[in-house]
Amino acid sequence: MKNAKMSAHAKKRKSGCRKQNFQTNMDYFFFFTEVKGKPVCLVSGEHVAVFKEYNLKRHYETKHAEKYKNLTDAEQARTSTDLIAKLEKQQGCFTKLHAARDAATRTSFVIAHKIAQDSKPFSEEEFVKECMVESAALLCPEKKEAFENIPLSRRTLTRRVEDIAENLEFQLQSEMGSFDFFSLALDT
Repeated sequence: MKNAKMSAHAKKRKSGCRKQNFQTNMDYFFFFTEVKGKPVCLVSGEHVAVFKEYNLKRHYETKHAEKYKNLTDAEQARTSTDLIAKLEKQQGCFTKLHAARDAATRTSFVIAHKIAQDSKPFSEEEFVKECMVESAALLCPEKKEAFENIPLSRRTLTRRVEDIAENLEFQLQSEMGSFDFFSLALDT
């Protein structure tokens, strides 16, 4: 009997906690949009706890109603579209920085692989980086900073070579499972 009451209560709570779908007209009426599953105010950038119309309306009326109350529906829609474009532009700046950092990391891996492949000492990275920066200064001065940001310290190269070795070992072990036979040839 007690379990039946608890399960009915649990069902009741579950339906009460149901997430309401975000409606696109909230963009225009209250200047909100969805970013990573959360409602974000386009004007102030603040997050609101839940996607309920009451919460969005309360935020709009307490913080932005005076500024935007005289706008027609068309003006509100245009303003909302402009604010969404501004938000997307801001988010695009972060992705560009992230892409530049990823390119520098990939370059670091390529250089580490080449140094390890040719059995060069890790002290070569300083010389390689100096050559790259000087070349960039002559060939493409606007990209010189990108070359300076490539991580090429001895410790970084050591980690990169270890990561490459682990990856190669993993690939080899996963491929060996499908072999019927294999042979090894070792140089001494």
